[in-house]
Amino acid sequence: MLTLVGLFLTFVHVSFAGIYFYLTWYHKYWQKRGVVTAEPLTILGTYPGILVNKSRSLILDVQDVYNKYKGKYRAVGTFITRQPQLLILDPALAHEVLVDKFSHFRDTITSSFVGHNPDEKYAERSPFFSAGEEWKRRRTENVGGLTPNRLKQAFTIWEQSGRKLVEYIERARREKGDVIETRDLSYRFTADTMADFIWGIDAGSLSGKVGEIGAFQKTSTDWTVYAFSSMIRYNKSLVATFVRKLFGMRFFTKASEEFFLRLTQDAVKLRQEGCTEGRTDYLSHLIQLQERGNTIHDSVGHALTVHLDGYETSGAVLYHMLYSLSEHREEQEKLRSEILDAFDSDGNISYEKLNGLPYLDQCLNESLRLTTPIGFFIRICTKPTQLDLGNEKTVDLEPGTTVMVPAFQYHHDDDIYPEASEFRPERFENGAASGFNKRGCFLPFGDGPRICLGMRVGQLSVKTAIVHIFSNYLVEQTKKVPLGADTGLGIFLNGDVELKYTKWEK
Repeated sequence: MLTLVGLFLTFVHVSFAGIYFYLTWYHKYWQKRGVVTAEPLTILGTYPGILVNKSRSLILDVQDVYNKYKGKYRAVGTFITRQPQLLILDPALAHEVLVDKFSHFRDTITSSFVGHNPDEKYAERSPFFSAGEEWKRRRTENVGGLTPNRLKQAFTIWEQSGRKLVEYIERARREKGDVIETRDLSYRFTADTMADFIWGIDAGSLSGKVGEIGAFQKTSTDWTVYAFSSMIRYNKSLVATFVRKLFGMRFFTKASEEFFLRLTQDAVKLRQEGCTEGRTDYLSHLIQLQERGNTIHDSVGHALTVHLDGYETSGAVLYHMLYSLSEHREEQEKLRSEILDAFDSDGNISYEKLNGLPYLDQCLNESLRLTTPIGFFIRICTKPTQLDLGNEKTVDLEPGTTVMVPAFQYHHDDDIYPEASEFRPERFENGAASGFNKRGCFLPFGDGPRICLGMRVGQLSVKTAIVHIFSNYLVEQTKKVPLGADTGLGIFLNGDVELKYTKWEK
């Protein structure tokens, strides 16, 4: 009996020793290369919240390291679970990684999130999850459907959605009162615009009954929630990536893939049969690509790439922007005055005028800074390169090493943006956004060749909704909503965003 106990205890000790050495095998990696390593360092890596603490966001773990080392070093060595990663503390060095040396940091960590389940069809067809030449080809195909000229021609879609948004708010006010849950309202609007622009359909999110959630909006919400939670699951599995294949991990649910496949097939068929013929939208671009050899599955992959940005990310920025402006009456009145001056005598606003409103741009940029929908960017070193760490020190990076650009931390740094927690649109007056971007400290969409594909679509959606809302309503807060909801990429308002919409008498 004692022999069995002894063997068991030996097995336990050997197992723990094996796990310990597995988890800490690379922990001298940065020290050997003369790079300061972030402390404290546990067997779970620099960011233990990834694995063991559901209430602790990766963003907050990164914040602790950033606060300790920023200003002292341009970058520090960290470990995401057991994998070496360089955390870029100096925004100028971030600009170098994302823009100047893009060819050395061409791929993203998300390209490792696909290929583990043979049934998953669409994530790997998105530029967001692609690497190398496949990324370049897919991005080129996608960008062709999102040019300024195409969006200008499709602007009537957003204008119609804007009018439907006001009609929905009026019905909601009549049926349920002036206080409207604005998170839901924002996603109703982005569901309407994306359904119309990408698939040429009415989602019913603004034209249906007040409070009713239609199939398109419900599927889109379930799909994005699963996609963002997948980010967390894949980050956890970095400690043992073989489990991805073992459990057939996938980024999108099978049910959502089937839904969007049927939707795309039906939309293409109707368009080819002559329904809504001559319409300039993203669907017409997808059909052109199919005529050149793309498959229906390629079309679904491209459609979902645009939808992820245009529905979820744009919706989040919109309700955060409405929440901020509802708290700042003076800024809201200034914005309303600019908007009303831009309307034509017949009550319309052109695409050019919408995109030429300086204070609207300031308010949007400040909202993007505060919200930071994508809190960090992780790039993979794709060919040997050297980075200047300052103080006559450099580091040689080898292919496969990852670097993190902590956009959330830059955007909320008081040294870069004084009183960074405050909503102050004047930070971005006189085109200051471009200057911040070139300094590497304003990255709401990333930067360089891999800048967010849906940037223009997202901006157009948020601006259109804001213009239609504030030209018709005074928007006021009814209660404070704390930050804390963690999507895996950022931290958002946690709870119902109940704002009061009072009809503004023109």
